[in-house]
Amino acid sequence: MSSDRSLDRRVRRTRRLLQQALLQLLRDEPLEKITVTQITARADVSRQAFYLHFASKEELLLSHVDDVSAQVHAAVLARARAQGIGMRELLTTVFSKWAEDAEALRLALQIPDKDKLIERIRPLVVDLMGIFAVYNRENAVLGPSEYAADFFTGGLYMLLRSWSRDGLAAAPADMAELTSTLIGRGRPMRAR
Repeated sequence: MSSDRSLDRRVRRTRRLLQQALLQLLRDEPLEKITVTQITARADVSRQAFYLHFASKEELLLSHVDDVSAQVHAAVLARARAQGIGMRELLTTVFSKWAEDAEALRLALQIPDKDKLIERIRPLVVDLMGIFAVYNRENAVLGPSEYAADFFTGGLYMLLRSWSRDGLAAAPADMAELTSTLIGRGRPMRAR
């Protein structure tokens, strides 16, 4: 049993070292110019270890997106369980957690295959919709559907991209207010 824990610890350490190395390299060069050899040299990890964990440098970068998404999910769930959650609170928590890792967000948004990034964000959106459905304090209806998940995922991706491009100029609470208004706080929006 203790060997399983030490293996898990080694796996997490190797993945973290590779992520950190890639993020450091991305500060100076675009992803397409960075090689696996550069990443492994910076991380002091073998190429074999790299390919044991990741199929490509894009997958390595996406794994960091997964980690940030897990942190967002945990923060929203903890807040919701403690006191219930309104749409603005949920969105403020989401934008605040992404703002904490603004550099990684900026770098992740440079992934050439935007569909891969959007598909990585989608499970987070589905989870957040589920949390809101269970813990919301506003009696809002935000039914979980595939179309709604696609709509909110695309919207979140575009907002994160624009926000990052603007250097996170708007505060997370302001982004939450804007987003909450745009989606009508979970109620169907009326056409004028």
